[in-house]
Amino acid sequence: MSIPRYTGRFLAERIFFALLILLAAFILLGSPLFEVREIEVTGNRVVPEEKILELAGINTGINIFKVNLKEAESRILIMPLIKNASLVRKFPSRIVIRVEERKALALLPVKDGFIQVDGEGVCLKESGVGGSLPVVTGVAVPDPAPGDVIRDAKLATALKVLGQLPGSLYSKLSEIHITAGGQVVLYTLEGIECRLGAPADIRKKAGIILQVLEQVKGRQIAYIDLTGVPVVKYLE
Repeated sequence: MSIPRYTGRFLAERIFFALLILLAAFILLGSPLFEVREIEVTGNRVVPEEKILELAGINTGINIFKVNLKEAESRILIMPLIKNASLVRKFPSRIVIRVEERKALALLPVKDGFIQVDGEGVCLKESGVGGSLPVVTGVAVPDPAPGDVIRDAKLATALKVLGQLPGSLYSKLSEIHITAGGQVVLYTLEGIECRLGAPADIRKKAGIILQVLEQVKGRQIAYIDLTGVPVVKYLE
């Protein structure tokens, strides 16, 4: 029984293209044109570029096709301050590292001072009391290490509330307190107590607080109570 000509021709073509692909791969992997000459880092503001490059572990001179991008991303993500990282090849000889840094949202009191946490409860680093971050109180957690995720319901409530506040109010805060019953209380830098009650309708309540603070400039306020009908208590 003879093999049809078209079947033999098809087999020959497959072998030819396979050899062609192998030849192209050999040329690409061995060509100096595709050696990494530049590694660019973007998106970093706090983490030094040198540290990101060190973690990535990519050396110039290596063939761009031999760089394991996923492994480099995983190494960069070891750093607590880095939230996301992605690497892309820019042919013929450049690799771009794009990072997204975590942003501190609040300070959390611990045994020996304070730690910074982001909106997901990730511990970033130890911190002094200075700066413009509000302190979260009413939350008791063990001393975490940088990179640890603090899983606490009351802390999660505080961070969610802070994340919904407009910047104009957030920047005025010194503290956010979560009571045993889960009620939210804000304290401004001037010491004004703002009782929000349940962690709901935060943007609406924030707007009322800002309106009150704007309208009563020059007068001393003891507290603003938004747990029911809005009440403003002035100091005698």
